[in-house]
Amino acid sequence: MNPLVALSSRDFRIYWLGSLFAMFGHRLIIVAISILIYRLTGSAISLGIVAAASAIPIMFFNLIGGIIADKYNVRIILFLLSFFISLTLGFLAFIDINEIVKPFHVYIISVLLGILLGIDFPARNSYFPRIIPDKYLKSGITLNGATFAGSSVIVPTIGGLLIVQYGSSIGIFLSSLGYLIMCFSTFFLPNVKMKNETSNNLNFFTEGLKFVKNNELFYSLILVTYFTNFFIFGYIQALPAFIDIFNGTARELGFMFSSAGIGALTGLLTAGNINIKNHLGIKILLSASMFSLFIILVSLSTSIIYIFPLALIGHFFNGFTTLSIWAILQHKVPENIRGRVMGILSIHISLGVLGGLWVGGMGELFNIRVGMTLGPIICLLFLAYLLSTKKSIRNLKSIN
Repeated sequence: MNPLVALSSRDFRIYWLGSLFAMFGHRLIIVAISILIYRLTGSAISLGIVAAASAIPIMFFNLIGGIIADKYNVRIILFLLSFFISLTLGFLAFIDINEIVKPFHVYIISVLLGILLGIDFPARNSYFPRIIPDKYLKSGITLNGATFAGSSVIVPTIGGLLIVQYGSSIGIFLSSLGYLIMCFSTFFLPNVKMKNETSNNLNFFTEGLKFVKNNELFYSLILVTYFTNFFIFGYIQALPAFIDIFNGTARELGFMFSSAGIGALTGLLTAGNINIKNHLGIKILLSASMFSLFIILVSLSTSIIYIFPLALIGHFFNGFTTLSIWAILQHKVPENIRGRVMGILSIHISLGVLGGLWVGGMGELFNIRVGMTLGPIICLLFLAYLLSTKKSIRNLKSIN
């Protein structure tokens, strides 16, 4: 099937374009806030703190966001979230450009963004499957993932160059604009609301958790995303300190983000375009293992020239792993609990941010290279455990 076929749906096409600009904003704010807080403090641990300030509320509100997505009108939710995210970023850009921003401003705003993004991620990922025909679902999953990975290809490089020239405020302002465009696009999207639930609020809250707990394939694959994001992907948050080893600037930081983005997008499109009929589960675990190994090589590199291709290859495997897991779970999840299960899965995104606290903390305690190396080693051990003990993954042949 043509991987772009979901764009033939008017509703999905509008959603996808708006979401693309929102993800542009999301990726750019990661670069801008990292540079801003490192400029204000000069400390690797501050990178971890600002990551934790957004990641912890994201994890909690991912669950709440999934509940909201299964109970209420998701289009209205996306409108409100996009509007308030844009407003929050606009304020940060204002105080930055007027040179009155302090570290505590960045921490507080990171918490606010964490709350809003925590609701946004599961709402977004439960919305689009409900506005396209089932036969286009794999295409929709691939394109939705492409907005996240594809936004990493050009945006960080351009953002890095703009920030070098004009300061971090330009990156924050453009991030605000991206979410404002997403806000505007919701006016042209259909309302989506699930049927009224008769269960009480407590049962409604726990239903998704119970489903995942009792389904070995679901909880095993979700744990793969948790481990790879927390123990490996967290290095992204600490990149300013790592790039500083090589006397790099925001330009090199942008190149590093883009290298990771190109790799992730390529891996994602590869997973979306091929029809794997044998040993899909084993290939997912092997792909996650290759991601671990290549990030170890990045951390041990002695020249800045090597880290870009190594990151590209490593994130190719991460893109393949992530898209494959999302496709499997989106195809197999019952419709009535899609939002709640996607909320549980979406926690992996915030764990990738929170992993910056792990890497930054190890960087302060030892050095940044040690912080980037320990996580992938732990992840490799966990993946070996899953391969040896979980039959549901070993026996998974294909998505269908």
